[in-house]
Amino acid sequence: MRSVLFFKDRTFYQDGREPTIAGENFLALMELCFSHGDSFSLRRCSWPGARDGALETALRPYLLGEYPSYETLVWFDRERRGKCFLYPAIPETKGILLRHLRHLFDSEESLAPAGHEDYLRQKYAAYDRAGEEAGQRFIRYLDAEGRNQSERQRDAAWKRICREARERCPDVFSEADYYSTMEDPCFFRGTELFFETVTHEQMCTVHALSPAFAERLGQLGEWVDVSRRRRLPLFSLDAAKGWKQYSGTGGAGT
Repeated sequence: MRSVLFFKDRTFYQDGREPTIAGENFLALMELCFSHGDSFSLRRCSWPGARDGALETALRPYLLGEYPSYETLVWFDRERRGKCFLYPAIPETKGILLRHLRHLFDSEESLAPAGHEDYLRQKYAAYDRAGEEAGQRFIRYLDAEGRNQSERQRDAAWKRICREARERCPDVFSEADYYSTMEDPCFFRGTELFFETVTHEQMCTVHALSPAFAERLGQLGEWVDVSRRRRLPLFSLDAAKGWKQYSGTGGAGT
């Protein structure tokens, strides 16, 4: 049985380190993934209408498809999902990827100009306050009655609280205020995922495709076998709700 390996993250250490794979080892890791994979995906971070980042723009001519990510953006749009874009695992795309990502849990550098984060904090301060108030209100609801209600009732209560909080916010939101970035490189063989990263959680899980593959991984980082806890496949595009395969390059969906 082929093993499932988990990269030893910071929870395995007590010295404050932030483990990753960088430098020559990262280049070797990407070479391993590209040599075994047919395609790879990256998650687009930010709103759909945010300005495109450099990596997304450079890879656009190679775009094969898209599928929804498993993260939501912010508290006031809980139903919205980000997108993961799929590209062929070929030398051209590998070269582009390596110009923007330098280690296992890296995220491409944002094109936002200097001072832009301060601008966002000032413009959306009311949104941040409303989010904190919504969270506090939901905790009060849980303490009063919510913990004895069903998950469906709690979910409905949270959506109502968020909706009411949004209605009190000024109408200043614009997706174009944001700049997108790409992260979470994931590799597929056929339609099945064999290499998964979650950048913001600093998690990496790999389906070791062969003993030689697992041995090479062990030369590039520290891993623990989690085969008993993770079923295979890790993920399949065949079962992905919302998966869209494009008819050609450049992004025209079918």
